[in-house]
Amino acid sequence: MDVRAKIIDRVLESLPDIDKEIKDKIEHVMLIQLQDYEVQERCTDIIIHDETNLGLVRKFIATKKLEGKSIRTLKRYQPELEKLVAFLNKRMPEVSPYDLRLYLPLYKDNHKISNRTLENMRKTISSYFTWLQDEGVIAQNPARAVKQIKYDKIVRKPFTAVEREKLKNACENLRDLALSEFLYASGLRVSEVISLDRSSIDFTTREATVIGKGGKERRFYLSEVSTEYLRQYLNNRDDNNCALFVSNKAPHRRLTKEGIEFIVKRLGKRANVNNVHPHRFRRTLATDLVRKGVPIQDVAQILGHSDLRTTQVYVALDQATVKYRYNQAVA
Repeated sequence: MDVRAKIIDRVLESLPDIDKEIKDKIEHVMLIQLQDYEVQERCTDIIIHDETNLGLVRKFIATKKLEGKSIRTLKRYQPELEKLVAFLNKRMPEVSPYDLRLYLPLYKDNHKISNRTLENMRKTISSYFTWLQDEGVIAQNPARAVKQIKYDKIVRKPFTAVEREKLKNACENLRDLALSEFLYASGLRVSEVISLDRSSIDFTTREATVIGKGGKERRFYLSEVSTEYLRQYLNNRDDNNCALFVSNKAPHRRLTKEGIEFIVKRLGKRANVNNVHPHRFRRTLATDLVRKGVPIQDVAQILGHSDLRTTQVYVALDQATVKYRYNQAVA
């Protein structure tokens, strides 16, 4: 263990009666202050391992791509890890828990990020060092000693019934109306929506299959209303593009993730509804399903979640709903 880490641990152990939040602040300050001091002799040999470390990062990214991680996630992983190895400037087997404990608070202070973002970074770093250990690059995983970073869990609000009606009324064409209703009724991620073709939808059964996160196939369902809007939209199209949703103007290209985000954001401005984005339709469906008594296990399957805890974060239940359920149960 790094001598500086031992000093910090001993200081914290000598303060048993101090509140945990204050202890965390003390640890945070000491980590930053001790970075400027050499507590023990260090090797001063100049070691150039940049290419080796960057090569390991690239290999890690390639492995995660094969495992089915989304391109969006990998685009976040790579720069985060490249910044980390540049900061560490040492061979991976030499990295200590202290190095990681120092890097994270320094990064937070320099980039003014939230604890939630910092915890996501910690998870990325942990995943990387776990992979290094599995690959035999390192004997021990220093990330295991880095504690989880706590943050306030704020449940993001779904659309109200009034807000959804305002969004429908703000639609100026069949495409936008069909898209907004499809986002809600299907509960799909925007990355899943843009992958669909016209032939994907079975209008008789009002269902279809989609390839979701991790390359997993699942079925999704549509309401009668959303199916009818989608049918009208497709029947009024005069292009030959096989995509389910396309741009209104020629040459009618398949909508991209950014295109859908722009469309729904524009709808929000017209409807005077704040914070309108595709994922909020998905969150609204999850909340509405639970409110209407659908078991959360079924909601998780509809959304394509493998972990129920992920689904629980999506669901926002007001106290009136909770009280109503309680009275039903104990009456």
